[in-house]
Amino acid sequence: MAHFLTGIDHTVVTVRDLEAARETYARLGFSITPRGRHIGWATGNYCIMFGSNYIELLGIAEQGGFTAGLEEMLAAKGEGLHKIVLGSDDAAATRASFAAAGLAPSEVQSLKRELQLPDGIVLPAFALVHLPPEATPPVSMFVCQHLSAELLRQPAWLLHPNGATHLAGCVVVCDDPLATEAAYEALFGAGSAVRTDRMIAARVGREHVLFVTPTDLATLFPDLDHDETRATPYIAGMRLRVHNPEAAARYFSAQGIEHARALDGTVLVPAEAAHGVFLEFSSRA
Repeated sequence: MAHFLTGIDHTVVTVRDLEAARETYARLGFSITPRGRHIGWATGNYCIMFGSNYIELLGIAEQGGFTAGLEEMLAAKGEGLHKIVLGSDDAAATRASFAAAGLAPSEVQSLKRELQLPDGIVLPAFALVHLPPEATPPVSMFVCQHLSAELLRQPAWLLHPNGATHLAGCVVVCDDPLATEAAYEALFGAGSAVRTDRMIAARVGREHVLFVTPTDLATLFPDLDHDETRATPYIAGMRLRVHNPEAAARYFSAQGIEHARALDGTVLVPAEAAHGVFLEFSSRA
């Protein structure tokens, strides 16, 4: 695969109150990892793990420390999905490949976080490569290699009462999706960005990023209410794979969670029920 990328490694949902977000996503039927803390930073997280990728709920763990711009992002954009993180099995090789392609990557950076397990604290480690905004228009993306993946794939964390098994993709709203085509052909490889009318579907590994206009968002997801005043660009939704959407719908009904059913059976949870990002549950995602 181009630049040694493996797919979407995880998404970052930024929240104002980590404990409230944990409770929300647990009620939505996700198994939540113990709370993590980024070493040397003032941020913490909870994660929702799948077999090969995950969702990160990211918030401020203590005031006054380094938050990598999280405070400013929350003030400017509010809660929501604000970053898509790409996976690599070799961050150094990805960085070298990006550089050779003229994508102006950062140097490989190290990150660790504390994670409290029943047997004690462990330190999952990561290697990161950042990209300039022009390489990933119109949203923020970077690359992550897991150096201790086994610490984050505890079997119990992979089983979710709502039936979700995989983070299949994201939906990005922007004014000119067609303008993203060349950048994602360069980033994900030739033929990875497919144009359909005014939309671009960019595939990386098993996952995809769909770029749509605000009008097309309303057309694709008519069963959801969309904030027509929200400033573009933004990441509107996550697409999650389930074996049985009907079972997911029954779970949400039993929990009293607002949701909608599309004509094709897809189950949709609105953004206001999930800290600023809608969730789509589909067997075809």
